[in-house]
Amino acid sequence: MDIMLSHFTALEAIRRQETRWILEKDRPARPRIMGNVPADAPSDGEVTALLARSPLLAGLSQPLETLVPHGAGRRRSRLVKTHVCAQPIPASSFLELAPGVRCVSPEHLVVQLAPLLSELELIVLLSELLGAYAIVPAIEDGMFQRRRPVTTRELMASHLDALGSFPGVAKVRRALRYACVGSGSPRETKLSLRLGLNPARGGYGLDVLSMNAPLEVRRIHNMMKKGIRKPDILLRAPAGTTRNGRALLGAAVEYDGKDHATEEAHQRDAARHNELTAIGVVEYLVTKAQYRDLAYMDGLVAQIRRDLGTPARRATLAKARQLRELRQGLYVELELIDGVNWNGLERARRRAEKNEDAPNNEEWEAVPVEAYGLD
Repeated sequence: MDIMLSHFTALEAIRRQETRWILEKDRPARPRIMGNVPADAPSDGEVTALLARSPLLAGLSQPLETLVPHGAGRRRSRLVKTHVCAQPIPASSFLELAPGVRCVSPEHLVVQLAPLLSELELIVLLSELLGAYAIVPAIEDGMFQRRRPVTTRELMASHLDALGSFPGVAKVRRALRYACVGSGSPRETKLSLRLGLNPARGGYGLDVLSMNAPLEVRRIHNMMKKGIRKPDILLRAPAGTTRNGRALLGAAVEYDGKDHATEEAHQRDAARHNELTAIGVVEYLVTKAQYRDLAYMDGLVAQIRRDLGTPARRATLAKARQLRELRQGLYVELELIDGVNWNGLERARRRAEKNEDAPNNEEWEAVPVEAYGLD
């Protein structure tokens, strides 16, 4: 008896360290397999037998969410909860995680979850799957680093094209446009979204060029030797921008977490800073305390804008106050997204009932995508 994991169980399985070697294979040999949704839901007895022989399944939360075809009928017990696949899905939409254990691919997983998440939650989830980390609350730091993302924009777009009008596709397409690519941690993702989203959505509207992309530098101690630096976030400078009489490539923003606290880390940070400066990249560090301080972040971005030569638009006092409230609202909402408890839609519903002015999911859905200013 095979089992097809779906929805939040599939997400949990994709995040397991036991599945890393499957999901992080070199491109283009992605581990998608041809297959079909099992004809029937597993009985509790069959699930018990699978749990006994599969450490992967035994480590997942119960009930296990599984996928069954249209006509199989829904069922729920202590061990299993089924989801009916009402429309055909591409045959290559699955992974094989262990003998008898299959799982929907990351590309199809986000389509399944789209109706259950706020748009901002979906953007954050996509950023994880397109990034180099996986959220696992039970381990130290609550995450581990991946060698490479488990999917790409190209794979996502191809799968969405193949699904056509499948429920959730339109929402994923919209969210995919704003998801981070190459992020190395949840905090990097949230910082990038705050910097890059349009002011109408609580961001600063800066042009995020890349995340953790390699830049060639010259080693300061030996200018004949080349090296690579990967800024957490690289903001694009307009063509022709100069600083101190030199061409400016962009501005790097590094999140200064606890792994930067040692003397050795300070030495590495200083070397990176000098090498980036030498190739025309101005660099800024953001600590945890500074990230939480809206006034500091406002001042930091104002300084970055001066460096990049991209001043913010002038605004009336009332408009400036409104935009500041939106920035605070985005910060708060991002802090509530922990990657485990997906209740953004419920928060939006409660806000709507209280007629609060804070940004909610309905507003995210209603505003044209052009308002994000990320193209």
